[in-house]
Amino acid sequence: MIQLTENEVKELNGNKDAIAQVLVRKALLEEMAGQVYTEEERKYIEVLKLNAEIEFYLNKLAQPKVVIYDYELLDVYKNNSELLKDKNAAQVSLELKQSLFNYKLGAEKANIINEIIEKHKINDILKTYVKEETEEKAEEVK
Repeated sequence: MIQLTENEVKELNGNKDAIAQVLVRKALLEEMAGQVYTEEERKYIEVLKLNAEIEFYLNKLAQPKVVIYDYELLDVYKNNSELLKDKNAAQVSLELKQSLFNYKLGAEKANIINEIIEKHKINDILKTYVKEETEEKAEEVK
């Protein structure tokens, strides 16, 4: 039978949605317990885990750098006022803030990746593995 631990009961503090999520997660884990995966499936799961860790790392670095200013929200609202005019102001504010945060987070993660590319000279390393297009065309002409 699926049930919460005493610790989980304390942590979830009667939050119905959170309790439901934990119970469903436990049910899924129980269903998965006997699952046997092929070698290809295990490799795919490892790639998913690695990608999740990379995403976590990038978010951890980028999130503290993201700041949303009131004037930015106002600009977004002004640029989309016709679409937003019939919506609840509080809800619109939250949606705009989240949308702007996601946009800026993506940009910051791209900046971090570019810094890492520069730091490790990835483009120079790449050239050792891949011929430039102009070199390939010159060889084709010969």
